[in-house]
Parts: sequence; structure tokens; C-alpha cells
Amino acid sequence: MQGGKLVRRRLSAEQAQLMRRAIDNYRKVKKLLRDWETETERLIEAEAPRDH
Repeated sequence: MQGGKLVRRRLSAEQAQLMRRAIDNYRKVKKLLRDWETETERLIEAEAPRDH
């Protein structure tokens, strides 16, 4: 994106393969971060003192 607009480009086969790997890696990282966030919230809730 440039200036908030989608930019299209032609990639060579090699560049396209690298881009696919980069996108896959990005998705894996995002999932790991979501999982980490969920687990952190669970641990904080488990350790929080209960008001009864």
C-alpha cells in the first residue's frame, strides 16, 4: 500500500514464491501472538485474587 491505496506489481516466479513464504510466515506469527495473548489473559485471570 502506498498512501492508503493498494499497489499492484508483477513479480517473477521466484519473487512470488518468496512473497508466499513471507505471507505464510506473517500469518504464523500473528497466530502465535494471538495464542500468546490468550494464554497470558488466562494466566492473569487464574492468578487474580477472587472477591467473594
